[in-house]
Amino acid sequence: MNMNSDFLLRENLATVGDGPESATGAEMTVPEKLAAGPRPTLRSMRAAAEVLAIRHALQETKWNRKRAAKLLSISYRGLLYKLRQHRIVQSDVPSEIQSQSQS
Repeated sequence: MNMNSDFLLRENLATVGDGPESATGAEMTVPEKLAAGPRPTLRSMRAAAEVLAIRHALQETKWNRKRAAKLLSISYRGLLYKLRQHRIVQSDVPSEIQSQSQS
């Protein structure tokens, strides 16, 4: 998957809103979540990074999939494939983002 390196660097350390909480009560980052479970594989780490990058691009573009694909430097069909592969649906987006896109 071709993405801007600075985009990936920012997103690899972003927190995930649907994950378990750490001992301090804060949400865990993807690397922490992967380390907490069974030994992570390169495939699982790549999938987690893809999901984060795709969700961020969709939020940035208010779920405009064509613009999100362009932001991620992948084809529109490639993005649609990744959405199905990772089971990403619009209900995964926080309600504040959905209300902004409807107004």
